[in-house]
Amino acid sequence: MRRRPLGVAHCGSPSTLAGVSVQPGARRDEAEDGPRRRAVVDYALQRRARLADVYAGRASLHDVCDAHPYLLRAAKFHGQPSGVSCPVCRREQLTEVHYVYGDTLKTLSGQAKAPQELDDMARRLREFSVYVVEVCRSCSWNHLTTSFVIGRGSAAPTRRRRAGDGRVLEGES
Repeated sequence: MRRRPLGVAHCGSPSTLAGVSVQPGARRDEAEDGPRRRAVVDYALQRRARLADVYAGRASLHDVCDAHPYLLRAAKFHGQPSGVSCPVCRREQLTEVHYVYGDTLKTLSGQAKAPQELDDMARRLREFSVYVVEVCRSCSWNHLTTSFVIGRGSAAPTRRRRAGDGRVLEGES
């Protein structure tokens, strides 16, 4: 019998598929009515490892339940309920907060936005990053869940042209 490396589970075992829901024909990075998400990064493995540290006693609750007061306030006023209970205290549903960053946002960069606002911004602006943080308003558990890029597309490449003396001029059209 062939042995698997330590920590690698059989692909069909229920433990490796727990919490995963896949619908045929559905793409995770595209919403039917919203703009397309690009460069999606899921931090589920980091979350799972951090919770394993807490449950094993390698990390204290003080280390993981350390949400900044601004994050808790953003969760209260701008957050969306996730439908998942807190993995630490199990008292309350987690709230998802979407933060936006990017050069095209100017003064809006770093603000918390509702998902409806993200769709509107993505139609108007060229490209920006979104970071989704889950937070428990009871015990202050927080973790970055996903990040992605959204907008009308990446910046158009600048055209190069040569000056009469052979120098390359950037960005002039």
